[in-house]
Amino acid sequence: MTVQTLKIGKREFVFLPKRDFERLADLARRQTEQDQQDAGDVAESRRRRKEPGGSTLAEMRKKLRR
Repeated sequence: MTVQTLKIGKREFVFLPKRDFERLADLARRQTEQDQQDAGDVAESRRRRKEPGGSTLAEMRKKLRR
């Protein structure tokens, strides 16, 4: 990946080929989707933990070992 930098005033800008930009944008989009999925999984886990009769992982392990 070839990158060219340009400074205008106190701000720096980066120029890179469109193909590389699209690849980086796709990676960022996939990461965002994964972060959203992870946040949903955490919310679901918390919701289930608050349900009456719910079991923790430690409790399930104890039950399975019996």
